Amino acid sequence: MNARDWCAGNLHEERIARALWDLADPTPAKVRAILNGLGYIDGRIHGLEQSDTTTRFFLDLRDQGGRLCLDGSAAGEETVVDKCVAPATGPFKAGERNV
Repeated sequence: MNARDWCAGNLHEERIARALWDLADPTPAKVRAILNGLGYIDGRIHGLEQSDTTTRFFLDLRDQGGRLCLDGSAAGEETVVDKCVAPATGPFKAGERNV
């Protein structure tokens, strides 16, 4: 991941985590609506899945040859959004999570 992706990733992580932090009952539909409200289009949102009270997702943020993606889990105060690395070209494929 280059420096541009690293810096941008930090900003995206913080912005998304703040928006999801107070979300009660984070269903995939609610998480998608919040991400859409932040300007992330459906074509960039991948792997929305709910497990108990947590909704997990990936965001494809690749731009101009970058490799940035985010791996998130919306779970109220336990919400976590982390940077991940995607191939620079080709279709985005959501990675496997360690559960």
